[in-house]
Amino acid sequence: MVSPSSVPAAGESAAAAARPVPPPGPPSTTVDLPETTAPEQLLLTWGADPATQVTVSWSAPGSVPMPAPRLSYSRHPITPDNPGRAVGLPEPRPLDVTQSYDDASAVSFQDGLNGQTTFYYHVQLRDLEPGTTYYYQVSDGSTPVPGTAGASFRTAPAGRATFRFSSYGDLGTPSFDLSPSGYQWQQSCDNAYYAVSAIEDPGDGGGPPLFHLLNGDVSYANLDYQNEPAVWRDFGINVSRSAARRPWMPVLGNHETEFGTCDQRGRPGTAPGGIRAQGAAGNYWNGPYGYGHYLSRFLLPDNGVVSHDGNRLRGNFYSFRVGTVQFVALDADDVIYQDSGASHITGRPGPQALETTSGARIPNGTSTYNHAYTGDLKVDADVAVPDQAGGTPNLQTLWLERTLRAAREDDGIDMIVVFMHQCAMSSAQANGSDLGIRRAWLPLFDRYQVDLVLSGHEHNYERTFPVRGFDAGSHGLVVNANPGQARGDAVDTRRPSVVTTEPATRDGLPAWDTERGTVFLVLGSGGTNCPSNVHRTNPDTGLPRAKVTTRRNATTGSQPTGFRRGGADAIEDAPWSAAVNATDAYGYAIFDVDPGQRPGETTITFQFFAIPAVSGTSARLHDGETTLPTKPYETCVFGRGLSRGPVSG
Repeated sequence: MVSPSSVPAAGESAAAAARPVPPPGPPSTTVDLPETTAPEQLLLTWGADPATQVTVSWSAPGSVPMPAPRLSYSRHPITPDNPGRAVGLPEPRPLDVTQSYDDASAVSFQDGLNGQTTFYYHVQLRDLEPGTTYYYQVSDGSTPVPGTAGASFRTAPAGRATFRFSSYGDLGTPSFDLSPSGYQWQQSCDNAYYAVSAIEDPGDGGGPPLFHLLNGDVSYANLDYQNEPAVWRDFGINVSRSAARRPWMPVLGNHETEFGTCDQRGRPGTAPGGIRAQGAAGNYWNGPYGYGHYLSRFLLPDNGVVSHDGNRLRGNFYSFRVGTVQFVALDADDVIYQDSGASHITGRPGPQALETTSGARIPNGTSTYNHAYTGDLKVDADVAVPDQAGGTPNLQTLWLERTLRAAREDDGIDMIVVFMHQCAMSSAQANGSDLGIRRAWLPLFDRYQVDLVLSGHEHNYERTFPVRGFDAGSHGLVVNANPGQARGDAVDTRRPSVVTTEPATRDGLPAWDTERGTVFLVLGSGGTNCPSNVHRTNPDTGLPRAKVTTRRNATTGSQPTGFRRGGADAIEDAPWSAAVNATDAYGYAIFDVDPGQRPGETTITFQFFAIPAVSGTSARLHDGETTLPTKPYETCVFGRGLSRGPVSG
C-alpha cells in the first residue's frame, strides 16, 4: 500500500490528512474560501520553446489577492545568500482574453454562479538555457513574514535528444480524506491522488517524466455548480505535487465548460432582470465559451489566433516541440457532435430551474454546446472543412492544417503527437466515437501522417491498430434515433480503415509503423469516480463494436413535462480496436522518446500502467488506498518505417 505521507507533497497543505468523519456528500450551498494569501497550487507549463521558455503560475488560496506577489529564480537553490533574479507582478486584472499577456501578469476571475473571485499569477520566463535545472520561489509579499513556496524544474533539451513524457486525462479531485478542503465533490476519488503520485514515481523505476500531458476534464468543477472555485482549488493543490516540478500541459474537455452569466464570447449578460434572468436569455457561460476558470489558471503557448468575435484563442489550442517530436493540443469541443458540456437537463415535470447562491437561474433543458465556436464548418464530400462562404471559417482547423504542414516540412521533426479530449474511436459503452472528429480532423491526420493521437473522455484504456483513410460504405446502423432519423437506418460513420493487425518487432517488443497509419490511444484513466471500462461487442461475433455520435444529441421535452437528452445515435463494428483493459479503469502512460542517430529514426517506447481502483470502507465516497503497479499492462514501440524489412535493436 502507498501511504499518503510517503508521497512528495510540494505545495500540499497539511490539512490533507484523513478526516475521521466522512461528509454526507457534496455541499449543496457555497462554502467559504480561505482569506489567507500564502502562495499555493504551483504549476509549470511550457512556453513557445520548451528548451528556453517556462511559465511559472500559482494561485492565492481564495478570495483575497496577494499584497505584493513576486517570483525569484536561479540556477542554484534560492537562499538568503542567493536570492536569485526577482520578478514583481502587477495588481490583478479581470480575465480579458481580447488582450495579450505581459511577461508578468496577475489575473482575477469572478465565478458567475457563486460570485467568488479568485486570483492567479503568471511569470513567463524566457532566454533560459536548454537542458538546465532552475530553482524558483514565489512569495505573496505579506508583512512582517511573507508566505513562500518553491521547487525546481528542468528545461527541455535542445536538438536531437532522449526524453520521457507521460499522459492521462479525466483526473478530477481526491476524495475528502486527501483534499485540503475536506469536502467530497461530485467526481472525487482517491485514485486522483495516486495518479499524481505515479507521475512522480513511475512503476518502471525510470524516474519521472520531463513533462505531462493532461487530456481534458481536468477538475470536473462544472458538476459542483455552487462551488466551482473550491473544486478547482482542491485540484490545483493535488496536481502541484507534480506540476510544481515539471510542466503539465492540459487540453480543454467538455467538463471545462461551465455555467455562468456571460454570453458565449464571455461578456457579462445584460438581459433585463439582473443575474437571475441571464440563463433564460442565453447568457449562461462562465467566461469565454464557459472556459473562464481554465483560461485564468493555465497560461499556455500562444497560437497567435484571434477569433471572429475578437477573443484571442491563446491556450484553447496550441503546439510545442521537444527534440524531434511536435506536440499539437486541440480543443475537440469545437468539432464534436456530442453535446456533453455543462448541462441542466432533468426529466422531472415543472420548471425545475437550477438556482445558485449568486441568484443565477439556469432553466431546465439548458446545455452548452461549443461546436464550431472558432468558426463555421461545412460538410463537403463527407469531410468537414472550414466554411469560407460567410467569412467566418473554422479557425482552429485552419490553424491545425498550417501546424501539421509546417511540422512535416521540418527536417528536424520526425514524429507528430496530437492530444485532445474526445475520441475519434472508442468502443466503450459510455460515450463512444464521434463523427465530428472523423470528418474534420482525421483527413488532416491522414494527409500529414500524424503518428499518435492521445485522448481522454472515456475513463479507461484503449489502443487502436494503425489506421489510414476510411472504409467505403455505410457501416453504421441507427439504434437511438434523433429527429430525422429512423431506427435501423444505415449511416456512413467514416469508419477508419485498419492498415495492419500484425506488428513488427523492436528489441523484442511489438512495434507499430506509424508511417503507414496513425495509432489512437484512449487514456482517460486519471482518477474520476465514474469508471467506464465496459466495452461493447457484437453479440453475433463477439468482436468489438462501438457507439458513434453522427449528429448533435437531441434534447426533447418541455418545461411542463421535463426534458431528456439522447445519447449516441449509431453503432458500428470496430475492427480498429486492438487492445482494451476491461479489468482496471485507471492508469497512466509513459512514453520514452529515442531520436536514434539520424533523421527519421525516432522511436517512442510506450508503457501503460494499470492502477487498481481504491479500496476502502466508504465505497460510496471512493476513498481509500491502492497499490501502484510496477509492471506495465502493455508495452510497445511506435516509429516510422518500422515495417520495412527485418527490424532489430
